[in-house]
Order: sequence, then C-alpha cells, then structure tokens
Amino acid sequence: MFSFPVITGSAIEPGRRCPDTRLAGPATPAADQRARQDVRARLMSRFPDVPAETLATAAAEAFTYFADARVRHYVPVLAFKRASRQLSGRFDTRDDAGSAA
Repeated sequence: MFSFPVITGSAIEPGRRCPDTRLAGPATPAADQRARQDVRARLMSRFPDVPAETLATAAAEAFTYFADARVRHYVPVLAFKRASRQLSGRFDTRDDAGSAA
C-alpha cells in the first residue's frame, strides 16, 4: 500500500479553508465554550451516577492540561479521553458493568 503526500500550491491563511474543509483560523471563544459543554455532556452520559460537579471539575482540569496546545482542533477529544481515564479509575462506567460477565 502506498500513500502520497498532499501537495498544495499555497499556504493556508487564517480564515481560508484547509483541504479537509475545516477553517484554518484560531478557535473563537464561543467555539471553545461549545466544546467544553459537549465534553461535559459526553461525560454525563458515560458516567450517569457521578455528580455533575465532579464531572465539570474533571473536564475543566483536562482542558487546563491542554491549554498550551498549539493544535487546538483535537483538544476536546483529548480532554474527553483524559477526563474519562481519570474518572474510570474512580468510578465504574456503564460499559464496564455489562462486560464483567
């Protein structure tokens, strides 16, 4: 199997679209807030028995860990994974309860 690099004729400027159709500029504060809310909602569905304050704290700590990341696009995914790992060590998840048999 061969893979070929993608070659573009010019550099991507902020506000223009990347070849994969994502905006090439920095995230807005509104987008960052939506990402944080989405991570909290996903944590709530994965850990329904854990208090909301605990989930919010875990999400906030995960986002703080990635605060200096240069590539911001993947921070919500990485923050969710980090918070999930932290919470999994302290609480059982719905998925783990069914697979114990």
